[in-house]
Amino acid sequence: SSKIKKKYTDTLDCWKCRKAIECLKVPIQPVEDRNYFDYLGLLPRFNVDLSLLKINFLKLQSFVHPDKFSKCSQKEKEISENCSRYLNEAYKTLTEPLERAKYLLTLKGEPLDDKDFLIEMMELNELVVISNDTNELNTLLDEVKIKIHLLGREFANSIETNDFKKAKEAVFKLTFYYRLKDGLSSRMFNNE
Repeated sequence: SSKIKKKYTDTLDCWKCRKAIECLKVPIQPVEDRNYFDYLGLLPRFNVDLSLLKINFLKLQSFVHPDKFSKCSQKEKEISENCSRYLNEAYKTLTEPLERAKYLLTLKGEPLDDKDFLIEMMELNELVVISNDTNELNTLLDEVKIKIHLLGREFANSIETNDFKKAKEAVFKLTFYYRLKDGLSSRMFNNE
């Protein structure tokens, strides 16, 4: 827990006294410009240790939870609520592979634009809607799952080698394939 708190206090100035934070006995501090990975004590990479992410999340959650600040000043209550909201948003983003990939690209200055895949998505989604062949849908679903796995690996390698153009292309495709997988799963469930 002190490692998390230490990470939380590194390079911050106290909002109350404006001095550098040197100890752990400080009032709660605003999130400032910290990215999700940094806030949760992780390196900014695609492959994250999900169990460590959860452990860090739970420890930080106990440190910033608004209930802990119910008898504090209004400023501390507001900071706690903002920190808690940011922490939940960070955790949700980093636990989902596609959202984590999109977030990494945004950190690297390459935010996504889904419009590039709209036409292709519409055509394949139309195929999913009109097909009545369960075997064809099962085969397509298996292919989509394999493609998602391969694109996830491609994205991770691209991020590690700082090839952001390739990483961006992989996430565009991942976005498409995740949506297609959801559509296929829904269609097959409704056919049963």
